[in-house]
Amino acid sequence: MIRFNQKEGVFHIQTKSSSYVFCLSDFNVLEHLYYGKKIPDDNVRYYGNRQIYSHLGHESREDRSFSPSVQGMEISPFNSGDIRTPSVIYNCDGDLDCNRLRYLSHVIYKGRKPIDGLPFSRRTTDCETLEVTLVDKGKNLEVTLFYTVFPSVDVISRYMQIKNTCKKDITVQKLASACVDFYGMDYDVITLEGIYLYERAKVSRNKLERGTFKNESLTGTSSHNKNPFIAICSHNANEDVGEVYGFNLVYSGNFAEEVSVSHLGDTRVLLGISDVGLLWTLKPNEILCSPEAIMTYTDKGIGQMSRNFHDHIRQSIIESDFAFSSRPIVINSWEASYFAVSEQKVLELAKSAKDCGADTIVLDDGWFRPNDKSGLGDWRTDKERFPSGIKGLAEKIHAMGLKFGLWLEPEMVNENSDLFKAHPEYILTTSKAPLISRSQYILDLTREEVVRLIADRISEELKGAEIDYIKWDFNRYATEAGSFSTPQGEVYHRQMLGSYKLLSLLKERLGKVLFETCCGGGGRFDLGMLYYSPQIWTSDNTDPYARIFIQNGTGVAYPVSTASCHFTRGDCTSGRESTYEFRYNVAAFGAYGYELDLSEYSDEDKKLFKEFSEKYRRNEDLNLSGDLYRILSPESSNFYADIKVSKDKNKALFTFLEINATGFIENMALRLKGLDPDKLYKNEVTGEVLHGATLMNVGIRISDLYRKKRSDGYTVAFTAI
Repeated sequence: MIRFNQKEGVFHIQTKSSSYVFCLSDFNVLEHLYYGKKIPDDNVRYYGNRQIYSHLGHESREDRSFSPSVQGMEISPFNSGDIRTPSVIYNCDGDLDCNRLRYLSHVIYKGRKPIDGLPFSRRTTDCETLEVTLVDKGKNLEVTLFYTVFPSVDVISRYMQIKNTCKKDITVQKLASACVDFYGMDYDVITLEGIYLYERAKVSRNKLERGTFKNESLTGTSSHNKNPFIAICSHNANEDVGEVYGFNLVYSGNFAEEVSVSHLGDTRVLLGISDVGLLWTLKPNEILCSPEAIMTYTDKGIGQMSRNFHDHIRQSIIESDFAFSSRPIVINSWEASYFAVSEQKVLELAKSAKDCGADTIVLDDGWFRPNDKSGLGDWRTDKERFPSGIKGLAEKIHAMGLKFGLWLEPEMVNENSDLFKAHPEYILTTSKAPLISRSQYILDLTREEVVRLIADRISEELKGAEIDYIKWDFNRYATEAGSFSTPQGEVYHRQMLGSYKLLSLLKERLGKVLFETCCGGGGRFDLGMLYYSPQIWTSDNTDPYARIFIQNGTGVAYPVSTASCHFTRGDCTSGRESTYEFRYNVAAFGAYGYELDLSEYSDEDKKLFKEFSEKYRRNEDLNLSGDLYRILSPESSNFYADIKVSKDKNKALFTFLEINATGFIENMALRLKGLDPDKLYKNEVTGEVLHGATLMNVGIRISDLYRKKRSDGYTVAFTAI
C-alpha cells in the first residue's frame, strides 16, 4: 500500500510487515525519514536531522540547521551540497553543478510498468507503484524515481530514470538504482564472496566502520568472486532474530554496492551499475534507466530475509510457466563423453538414463566442434558425428520417451571461425592485439546487427528441432572491452542490454523451452539471469563437500529451486570419497540431475540412482514452493542442517550432513524450525508422532534418526496428521 499525506507532504510505503517513509522537505527536496518495522500512518517528519554544522552548505541563508549533508536523501546528486557518497553524477558542457533536484510531481497507480530492455519484477497483480518526478531546472533535466511495493512478501523495488529535456547533450557518470539512508552505524554488512569453483561459498559478515565498504564486479558479469546481493543487519542478528535489511540488483553485468558511514556516523546504502568506466551520453529527449533494485526488511533474522527474497523471486522474477512447475531431471553428456561426443553415444546414454529416472538428455559442448578452439559463432552441426542433425537426434530422443536439451554459448566467438575471419570487428575490443581466453572472444552485442546475426544463425541451425531445454554458457570475463561502433563509456552496459536482447530473441523463437544459464559455472548467478532462466548452474565444482558451502551461501539470497545441483563422481576438488547417498543428499538441495558416464556403473548402481530420482520427485514441491530454514551452518560448525517446510505446514524434509567425521554426532540434538506448533507430525523414518512445538523446542536426537553409515548423511520426512 502506498499513501501520500497531502497536508504533511509525506509518502508512506507499507508492506505486510515494514514501512518506508520519506517526505517533501521545506525546499522540495525528497528527504528520507524511515525504513523498518511497520508503523502507523503517523507524521514522522520530526525524525529528520536538523543539526547545525558550520562547515556544511545550507539551504537557507538564515537557518544553518537544514543541510543536504545531514538529512536523509532519496537521491543524492554529486556536487549539490551533500558531501556523502553520491547516487547520481551527470554534467552538461563539463559542468558538474547539479543544482539540486526538486520535486515536480508524483503519481500512484496499481500494477507496474516494464523497464525497456532490462529484466524486472514482472508481477503486476498485488503490487502498487509510486513515481516521483524531480527536475534540475539549471540543466533542464528530469529524474523519475520508481517505487513498486509487493506487500505480501515484504519487498519494495526501486529504479531511476533520467531524461534529458534540454537542447544540449548531457553525460551521465553514475546512476544508482537505490539510495537508502539510515541514522546510526550499528550494523554488520553481509556479502556472498567466492572464486571460480567456490562461488558464494563464503557468507562474509563484517562490522561497519567509518568509511566506505564496496561490493563490486568489473568483469563484465556479476562474477564468481562477488554477487549483487548485500545486506546490513543489527549486530545481534542471527538466523531467527534481529533486524536485517536485504538488497539485490536485477542485473548481470558490472555492478557496485556501497555502504558508507558518514562523518556523523550515519549509514548510506547505494546499489546500481558500477560507475567505473561509465560515461553515457544522453542526447535531447533521450532516457536512461537504471536496473531495478529490490529490498526487504525483517526483524526476524537472516532466515526470514532469505524467505522474503525467495518468495519474491519465485513470484515475480522467474517466468510463471516455470517458477512452480516440476523441473527436468537431466543427465548431461559432458562427463560421459566430453568433446568426443556423437549421436550414437548420446543415444546410448539416453538408454541408460531412463533406467536412472532421468527424463531429459542434454547434449553439451562438442556437437558442432571437436575441441574448444573453433566453431563458436558459426554454429554448424558436425554431420559426421551427428548424421541426423539436431532435429533428427531430438526426434530419436523423444521417441524414447525422454526430453532433449542442448548446450549453447551464443555470446562468444572463436578466433578460428568463419564469423571472426569475415568480421574481426565484431568482437568486444578496441585493441589491435586483444587478450584471449579459452581460445575465444566475446562478441560485440552492443551492435544490433551482431545480436540479430547470432539469433538468426542459431535459429536456422535448430529450425524444426523440438528442444525442451537449453543450457546457456558464458566462459570468459570481459577484458579491454570496447567497440568499433559504440562510445567507450557505454560499452559495458550496452553489452549487457545486448545479451538480454539475444536471450529474449532466442526464447521467443524456440518457444516454451526451459533455459538454464551458466557462466563458467556460477559466475553469473543473479536476478537478471533468473528473469530469463528459472535455474542456474551453481558451480562447475560438484564435489559434495565443497557444494555444501556453495549451496549454503547461494540459499541466503536465492531459492533452492534456482540452484542446479547434480549427482556426479563427487571428488573433483577435494579428492575425498563420498557415498552415493551423501552425494544425493547434497544434490537434492536444488534442481536435481546427473553428470555421469553411466557406462561405468552397474545395474545395481542405476537402480539406486532411479530410487534417488523418485525420492527427489516426491519432495520436489518443497524445493519449488516451500520455505527454507537453515539450522546449522557449515561456516560455523562441522555440520550442515536445514529443513524445508511446505507453505501449509503439512510437509517437511529435514537434512543433516556431517562434513568431517567426529565422535560428537552421537550426542547431538537439534531443534527443528518452521513447523506448526499445534500440528502433530509423523516422523516417516521412525514412525514417531510429536507436536510441532515439541520438535521445535525439545528437538530430535541425531543418533535416534536411524542406524546407517554416518557418512551418508540423514534425511527425515515429517508429515502432519
